[in-house]
Amino acid sequence: MTATVASRPRSEKKAASGAAAPAKRASPAKRPGSAKKAATRNTAKPQGSRSARRSISSAGLFVVDFAALRSRTRRRRMVIVSLILLVGAFFGVALVQAQLVQTQSDLDRLQQEISVLENDIALLDRSVVVASSPEEIVRRAKALGMVRSVRPVYLVATRPLSP
Repeated sequence: MTATVASRPRSEKKAASGAAAPAKRASPAKRPGSAKKAATRNTAKPQGSRSARRSISSAGLFVVDFAALRSRTRRRRMVIVSLILLVGAFFGVALVQAQLVQTQSDLDRLQQEISVLENDIALLDRSVVVASSPEEIVRRAKALGMVRSVRPVYLVATRPLSP
């Protein structure tokens, strides 16, 4: 783990030097009943641990933990990428849904067109059946002035008909 001492930004310095400054802790000798503890504390600590921190923090300096900073940066980056992917997925789903709706409306229109054409085909088939019935053929022939043959003549093909 690498740590570096850096100065605080100006906004933090102003907040630290504002009217509501944190209360200073009384030294162990001034606290009642803690003279014995103070003597053991001062002798047990390695020199420069807490007092060095106080002098650093009073000078507007603080310790920067680059490993934690990198970890936080990686976490933020991961969250941002995840959010971008999530938003992209939502837009993708919306696009696919719009395409499905468009395709379905085209299919509905084509099915309606097919239904109308099938009805037209059925009407034309019915009119062909009616027009090709023997009674209809005789009636139309009489309307054109044709007469019925007294002796019909049948012709026989001598050679096969080729298509």
